[in-house]
Amino acid sequence: MNALTLAPPAALDSVAFQLVKDLAAALAGANQSQQEAVFQTSRALCSHLLSGYPGDVPEAGLPRVALSPWQERLAKQTMLQQMERGLAIADVARQCSLSRSHFSRAFKKTTGLAPRDWFLQARLERAKALLAQSPASISQISLECGFADQSHFTRVFTRSIGTTPFTWRRAATA
Repeated sequence: MNALTLAPPAALDSVAFQLVKDLAAALAGANQSQQEAVFQTSRALCSHLLSGYPGDVPEAGLPRVALSPWQERLAKQTMLQQMERGLAIADVARQCSLSRSHFSRAFKKTTGLAPRDWFLQARLERAKALLAQSPASISQISLECGFADQSHFTRVFTRSIGTTPFTWRRAATA
C-alpha cells in the first residue's frame, strides 16, 4: 500500500500529515531544482509542529497541553477585541491553529481559567475601569462590555464582585 494514500494517524493532525505527504512526494523525485521545495516544506512542517506542540514533555511521555506565548497573546487580544460582540471560542481557537477542545484545555492550563471565565473576568475589569473613570451610564457601560442589558450586567457584577455596579462606582469615585 502506498504511504501517500493513507489517512492521518490519530496522533498526527491533518496539517502535519499533509506536510509530511508533500515532503515524501518531493523526496521521492527530488533533483537539484526540487531541493528548494523540499527545504520549504520541511521548514513549514517544523514551524507547524513547534507552534502546535510545546517542547516540554512530562514524565508520562505525552506533550504538555499549554498555549505557546504567541498563541496566548493572540487569544487574549482576539477576545478583548470581541468584547462588545461576545465570544466565539471556535474562532479564537482557529486563529491559534488549534481545535476548539484542544484550545480550551491549553488555555485553561496556561491561564488557570477556562476561556469563557477569562473573558468574563476581562469584561468585568473593563466595566470596573469604565465605572471608575467614565461618566457613562451603567446601562451604556454594560452594553460596551458585551452584556445583554443592564439587568444581566448587574446580576453578573454583583455575583462576581460582591456589590452592585452603582455601589461599586460610588465607592470608587468617593
